Amino acid sequence: MSIGKTIRFAGKLCLCVLLFFALGAAAAPNGMVMLLTDYGTDSIYVGVLKGAIYTKFPAAKVDSVSHSIPPFDIVAGAYMLLESSKEFPKGTVFCCIVDPGVGTPRKGVVLETGAGQYFVAPDNGLLSLVAERDGVKQLHETANKELWRNGVTSSTFHGRDIFGPVAAAVASGTPLEKIGPEMKELVKLDIARSRVENGVAHGTVIRADTYGNLVTNITSNDLETLGIKRGDTLLVSVGEKNFTAPFVSTYGDVPKGEKLVCLQSSGMMECAINLGSMAEALGAGLHAPVTVQRQP
Repeated sequence: MSIGKTIRFAGKLCLCVLLFFALGAAAAPNGMVMLLTDYGTDSIYVGVLKGAIYTKFPAAKVDSVSHSIPPFDIVAGAYMLLESSKEFPKGTVFCCIVDPGVGTPRKGVVLETGAGQYFVAPDNGLLSLVAERDGVKQLHETANKELWRNGVTSSTFHGRDIFGPVAAAVASGTPLEKIGPEMKELVKLDIARSRVENGVAHGTVIRADTYGNLVTNITSNDLETLGIKRGDTLLVSVGEKNFTAPFVSTYGDVPKGEKLVCLQSSGMMECAINLGSMAEALGAGLHAPVTVQRQP
């Protein structure tokens, strides 16, 4: 091989090595631990969970996505995690706790996704949607008790005793193979997806926000399939209630008190009332069935 070719080969090899380490470093834990629970916003459990994390890793940067997931509602938690996690950088650790099976033989897991984020949670389906979207790079059981909280492990508060301390360990750089044995697959939720049939999109309410807006799992692609455009009048059913509303860009496109349909910030169809509560007006909320079609 000539000197010129040798130099070019060596240069390409160095570049590949640098890219490899750069990509690896980008996915390393960044010290941030984000909490997502059904504990409630004014709950002592949130503070105690933070304390458990700081005890194990005082340099952690702990913050919250939400503690307002409806109690025991794993599906609602899975959707909220799917919507929120994509806004955080690679290396973020999510400590996710919606755990109606706490104390039972259900496992705890730590997941590294193909997007370079980490999730510590009970293996009850809570991570189903984010794993489906971002892929599974590593999956381990949270079985190493040396990483748990010191002292007796409660049968009712694994957030404090297991998930918080393990999230702290991951955020501090503990290799996942030291967390526990490798697992082959996660428990998956049987979640009905939106669909379009015979000119009608079918879905469900996945979140009722603070304002009473009803966020559905009907996507912008579903509406495009139906040929729906801004300004169209839509026929909508939510639960047992039916109504018509314009498809608009934002709430202020209709007068105060008027119903509307729009795409919320993550691209999901939302039913709302300008400066009012659609949830109260319809008496419907989370998990209510939804249909939408263009008015002829």
